[in-house]
Amino acid sequence: MDSRLREYPTTLNFYSIPPTSQINLEEFETWSLDRLQVLIAVDSARLRCKQEADIYKMIEPVLTQKMELKANTVINALGASLLYQQRKKDAYSHFFLRLAYCKTPDLQSWFIRQELMLFKLRFTNSSVEEREWFVKEAKLDLSPISTDSLMEMKYKKEGRGESKDEFAKKFQATLKAVYVEPINFYKVPFEKVPELVGKRQVILMDGFAYIPESERVLLILNAFKDHLKQELENTAKALPRMDEDDRLTPILNSLAKQSISKEYRISDGDGVTADDVDKLSIHFPLCMKSLHSALKRDSHLKHMARIQFGLFLKGIGLSLDEALIYWRKSFNRMTDEEFQKKGYAYNIRYNYGMEGKRTNYTPYSCVKIIQSMPSSNESHGCPFRYFSPDALGEMMQNMNVDQVSINDIQLKAREGHYQIACTALFEATRGKAHEQAQQLAEPIGHPNQYFDYSLNGIKKVKEE
Repeated sequence: MDSRLREYPTTLNFYSIPPTSQINLEEFETWSLDRLQVLIAVDSARLRCKQEADIYKMIEPVLTQKMELKANTVINALGASLLYQQRKKDAYSHFFLRLAYCKTPDLQSWFIRQELMLFKLRFTNSSVEEREWFVKEAKLDLSPISTDSLMEMKYKKEGRGESKDEFAKKFQATLKAVYVEPINFYKVPFEKVPELVGKRQVILMDGFAYIPESERVLLILNAFKDHLKQELENTAKALPRMDEDDRLTPILNSLAKQSISKEYRISDGDGVTADDVDKLSIHFPLCMKSLHSALKRDSHLKHMARIQFGLFLKGIGLSLDEALIYWRKSFNRMTDEEFQKKGYAYNIRYNYGMEGKRTNYTPYSCVKIIQSMPSSNESHGCPFRYFSPDALGEMMQNMNVDQVSINDIQLKAREGHYQIACTALFEATRGKAHEQAQQLAEPIGHPNQYFDYSLNGIKKVKEE
């Protein structure tokens, strides 16, 4: 590799060595935001596309614009300085986002998923020379075992009463049937590769799985994932010492919020009345539709559910006066005196910034709702995370969603892709209102965003 790129010899990086040189605050924020836009694009593409080639094609424009990494083959044309700066930005921005995404398990999980896919795409699209150099320099301890050596081990264990030549013929025939041609293998504990064990793509022996060379990338990805997981945990432990830096704290907090959605601006369009809420409920996302149904059924919602639903209604344009009317009508099993005495009216005014700290609270984003932890007798939170598959399926059937879409949405929810599941539900139920766009450009990031997309789509069709 070129000596001018000693610090970053290839486009691949295990991110083991933290930044050492100084940068200014503007670079810190700009580089972090650029990488975050790449990771958000990865998140969207990863769940929309089945093939990795399609994922790479979908994110390539963002990569080129925000986080381009040129290979060493163009060093003479572009110069070592440009390649070095590209790789420095890539490395530093990764470490910067670690600071923002180490704080909670959910943030860590999201960051690991996107970084892992980004690394995989870069690895598979890099040159053979780069890949081999990276594996060697990363010291991943991937020593190959030849087919002959593996056959010898198998024969000693299983070849009783059979000649070595006969056993070798059977072994080679099995390998050719599965792997086409003789190859090298890599030895790992079988629990490290459950997906390959399940597909019977490995040779199992004495608690170890022998992985064919064609699947070596999986071992590298697992090592990358384990390393990043441990580093995020270490960063989380060290972060309290950094919180004293008033310059970084607001930037890091903002970055963590932007991975999924930004703050939602309160609607300043046509006012919504208390009588409009039921009619508008056809445009509610599932998290709000379930709360609306529970409120109509029980004439009551618990505290956190009232906040979640109340701020959502505030966001679609329900004024304070209309909110007081709506909630009083909804709590129709109690007297006016009880409604006031139990503090329900006070809590509504509080959410509108008219009581207490007089903070003008904004509607909850998807990430905040997903991270809430409702108990068994509470109804707030994200249905895609907290509802059973049967309950989720029943709600979608009531919305006339076809079974193929229900199965797909349930799968996305089981895999932890709650916002993508919500986006898929939106796309499955949009009907003629959204024929011009087969898919949303970005996943749903806010309940009020879902509402606006649905309502504006209906209005557009009526206007046409």
